[in-house]
Amino acid sequence: MALLPILLLFVVFYVLMIRPQQRRAREHQALIASVRVGDEVMTTAGIFGTVTALEDTAVSLEIAPGVVVRVARAALGQRLGPEPIEDDEPPADDEPIETNAVEAPAAEENGGGEAPESKPESGHESPWGDWGQPRPEGT
Repeated sequence: MALLPILLLFVVFYVLMIRPQQRRAREHQALIASVRVGDEVMTTAGIFGTVTALEDTAVSLEIAPGVVVRVARAALGQRLGPEPIEDDEPPADDEPIETNAVEAPAAEENGGGEAPESKPESGHESPWGDWGQPRPEGT
């Protein structure tokens, strides 16, 4: 009878921790085995790229145009697929696209040729003071 709680604890530990880890390991092995040239992937370090070449233990990823890095196959975290389309109809070309962009005032409105100098609003000053701001003329 004294072994029953210990045995029950082992079963719970197995079900809650060991089985899910084994399942994740099998899924990762399947991912590594199924990667093909042209797939978009993300590494475990968070680097996004397109597979350009495959080796036994390494993969070449193009992370920017003309920039290729070689990483271990085990470093692949997930394959990125095409984005799902939510509705069947694409938006019509003649419909305006709504944006939340704030338009800058026109040159005529602020008195002519130059755009107004942008200053931080009160309460939004930089923690580094005026570092990075243009110096006033004459200093």
